[in-house]
Amino acid sequence: MKIHLIIAAVMLTLATAAQAAEVAGKIGYMSGALVAQRADGTIKVLGPRSAVQTGDMLITAKDSYAQVLMNDGSKMTLRPNSNLRIESFKFDKNAPKADNAVYKLLKGGFRAVTGLIGKRGNADAYRVRTASATIGIRGTDYSTRLCATEECKGDDEEKGKAAVKAQDQRPQAIGRVMLVQGEMSARDEKGNERKLVLGARVYEGDTLATGKNSYAVVALRDEGRVSLQESTVFHVEKFKYNPTASQENAVLKLLKGGVRVVTGLIGRVNRNNYQFKVSSATIGIRGTGFDAWCNGPCASGAANPGATPDNPLDGAGVYVWSGEVVLVTPGGSFLVAIQQAAIIARDTGKPVPIIAVPPAITNNNTPRPDSIPVDMEKLFGPEADAGQANLYVTVHDGEVIVAQAGQTLNLGRGESGLASATVLVRLPAPPAFMESDSNINLESGGSGGSGIPAAGCVIN
Repeated sequence: MKIHLIIAAVMLTLATAAQAAEVAGKIGYMSGALVAQRADGTIKVLGPRSAVQTGDMLITAKDSYAQVLMNDGSKMTLRPNSNLRIESFKFDKNAPKADNAVYKLLKGGFRAVTGLIGKRGNADAYRVRTASATIGIRGTDYSTRLCATEECKGDDEEKGKAAVKAQDQRPQAIGRVMLVQGEMSARDEKGNERKLVLGARVYEGDTLATGKNSYAVVALRDEGRVSLQESTVFHVEKFKYNPTASQENAVLKLLKGGVRVVTGLIGRVNRNNYQFKVSSATIGIRGTGFDAWCNGPCASGAANPGATPDNPLDGAGVYVWSGEVVLVTPGGSFLVAIQQAAIIARDTGKPVPIIAVPPAITNNNTPRPDSIPVDMEKLFGPEADAGQANLYVTVHDGEVIVAQAGQTLNLGRGESGLASATVLVRLPAPPAFMESDSNINLESGGSGGSGIPAAGCVIN
């Protein structure tokens, strides 16, 4: 009886081990080095035709590419410095309803063409997970990348480390882009320019600019928000906010175009701590929501930035839709109450009221900044600048569904998307750093001169 029990236990152990080591696919062509960290903790160096198992963490080295051929016919080509775990893989030709493939991308990226899983039985059977989002696949040729640094600068390990270190040394972000339509950029104090996308950081000293037919909403660290209208140039001259150190100071300047502003905590106690400038004028706040503009002579830097009552938008002015402001110039000051507007008069340089506010001012099509939901803890909490990678996806053919925090984004052929801890957005064009992914070879092509034996070796 004991012998039978021992035999049964051994058979059960062997069956469990066989199930745990179920072969899910094999390696196709390679260039460089690839290892698999097995579910039991062992490390195996892989070469062409090496088996890939469920539970494997596939790790490519610097300057290395590796093609993975899964049993359902799908093909994945891993980029250099990538970590991809095969969390689950079930494929039986005779049981399509049991199909399941779940991959977790922890680092780097890959290009893939899906196989039969997801095309038969359950359409949601194929998924790729990351820390920030989940990708659902619908019979697709797609590329995906994780980037902890802006624009994925530095694909290799040393450059990546340097880029992360440089990012860690940057000053604290004072704002985040919460909505962007069209083109938006920032120029720092040293003259370096960068493109801003949804979720991008804004720093003290940045000059923000929107393009034609573009607008954006920026959330500020003190809970204030600013909407930038099209063709607007806006300078964050000073911005310091640290409630624990009783530090608060903001100097914002509209150089050109128009903005919609909701003031935050800076200036609530001491109004002098918040300054909003338009040419030679200053807008003093009183717990306020207002629109400000700087066009014509104001935008061109003319000595007299004023407007005329019959054309108030051709100059500098302000319209209040919440609270009140004080428009102050060297020639005097004027208190602007809710639903009132004032301009700098062109003939005198003094602030004067607009008796009949025209619809061109009251019917502003740019979203009010307080209409955009903001989670301040996610944007500016302790973990906001932890360097979590953004997920970028480009669809070459088929359809991809990106899900994040209860939201979904459907991407079709030629479209790209971005998912981070705080945002999920369709990008206007595929990111430049992913353009090379369209040239990745998805066909079998040999070892690529890797020199690694096909059988590999096991390292305990």
